[in-house]
Amino acid sequence: MLIAAMFVSGMALANPATSLNPNTISLEQQEGKVKIEADDLPDPVKTTISNDETINQLSILEAWKWNTPEGKTLFEVVFDNGTEEKFSKKYDEQGNEIKE
Repeated sequence: MLIAAMFVSGMALANPATSLNPNTISLEQQEGKVKIEADDLPDPVKTTISNDETINQLSILEAWKWNTPEGKTLFEVVFDNGTEEKFSKKYDEQGNEIKE
């Protein structure tokens, strides 16, 4: 009981000036995209990457997943191409590259 009272009073005494800025975008979630592990990419996406000679030797820096308003799931894979500028490609769940 004492611990519960200390917890409640501690919460009540917390500095109310500390707040989260709603305009801050998490590094793990941007524009509706959710950061995922490269291992969590669907097998068809992994197969497309491994069969693409222009990128299959590059390291994957980041992988992102999101849903379109039409209900399709898309993925963006960011590769390390040896430059400061990030190189990325987008894919659908079937591993088809989405060209913009």
